[in-house]
Amino acid sequence: MHSKCIPLSPGVLRFGGDTQRSSARGERKRRERCPRFSAFAFAASEDEKETGQRNFGETVVVVTGCLGFIGSNLVSHLLERRNNRSQDDDVHENVIIIGIDVLDVEKGPYKKEDKRANLNRLVHIGKRRFVFIDRDISLGIELSMIERELRKMKKTKDNDFDAEDDSNVCKTIDGIIHCAAYSGVKDTLEDPFLAFRANVETTAIMIELAKRSEANFVFLSSGATYGDNFERKKPSREDEGIMGDDGKSIPQSPYALSKIAAEAVVRSYARAFTEIERKITITRIFTCFGNYGRPDMAITRFMQTLLDDENREKKLTMFGDGDESWRDYCHISDVCSGIEKALWRENGSTCETVNVSRGEAVTLRRLVSSVQKAASEELKASSKTSSESDDDIKIIVEPRRPGDVGGTFADVTKAKDLLDFEAKISLEEGVASVANWYNSDEYKKHYFKR
Repeated sequence: MHSKCIPLSPGVLRFGGDTQRSSARGERKRRERCPRFSAFAFAASEDEKETGQRNFGETVVVVTGCLGFIGSNLVSHLLERRNNRSQDDDVHENVIIIGIDVLDVEKGPYKKEDKRANLNRLVHIGKRRFVFIDRDISLGIELSMIERELRKMKKTKDNDFDAEDDSNVCKTIDGIIHCAAYSGVKDTLEDPFLAFRANVETTAIMIELAKRSEANFVFLSSGATYGDNFERKKPSREDEGIMGDDGKSIPQSPYALSKIAAEAVVRSYARAFTEIERKITITRIFTCFGNYGRPDMAITRFMQTLLDDENREKKLTMFGDGDESWRDYCHISDVCSGIEKALWRENGSTCETVNVSRGEAVTLRRLVSSVQKAASEELKASSKTSSESDDDIKIIVEPRRPGDVGGTFADVTKAKDLLDFEAKISLEEGVASVANWYNSDEYKKHYFKR
């Protein structure tokens, strides 16, 4: 069977498939169990186009879910940090990003066109330093396929590297960041089994790959694991709250429960990672927002509604009382910085859990007010109207959705101590930048009304 190739822009190489035969009976049987499909894409130099071989740099990072909101922003963050670093920056030289995701999705918030736009953007940014693998890792057989393809991509100085030798599996990988997930409270309520398969099984697959490749591992968990802190009205700390005896912190959705189960899988590898002297970090992400946002998230929906040229009636739907529910909003740029620090941390125990957010409780009413102001200013600046005001935007109040929590925000003390991380972008500053992007030519050309 031929490899699955993705038509991208000129100058992009595509690799995949399996053309070699193995004399080892075990390897042959393993191949028979594995469907042969993959697609690698990266912009190549002239020498690499002729040889078909990769020249790997010093640092290789695998990012799953690389075409989603956090994943795509994280890949571009790592690549652009390398491009824009100063001599004093602690940035890993010659970083290669191996991104894994499913381009043609059947379920989830992302449309195929949005993922393809994200892929093209990352290929453009990364050039020779971004590799894309089109693959569903939840199938439970993907570990061997990833290992085999990565072995085939590795180039040695004497060119005698055995692509079938399991004794040196994936030694090129320095870090793995597992972003891929079946996310969103509403979707997981409709299909909880898929949430567990996608969120728990894939985590087991990827941390096993990290162990075998002796790589640092970062798992993206969620602030939803703390349950509803509405009555306590205090920040959630890493060592409290989950499935607590108080009965107040029980997860409110299959999504939250699947993340707790995945965290347990990750922690079970702590002893193995101690032996190989690598770090595991569980990052609990709260409410993240920014450019290329997930289509079903509140700020994304708000901006799409308010900045749509064809939408004459400007209105926002608010689920729940605006003063009696709150979230901890953190801009994607800050979240990516926190994840990067988690990947390369040297202090702390082998396995650590850390909140990555601002540590600020923002009421829904304050969020809506910020969105109103930012959208109004953006509309005026683009000369679409000279009279648009905050009062022209109607607020529709709907009951809270099943599974949504009333209030949650993070205690970020550990993030400061362990990672030297502190979010820098305020809610209002972040919302203004998001409004500017949703009113940009890039958004309208590549993402609008897919």
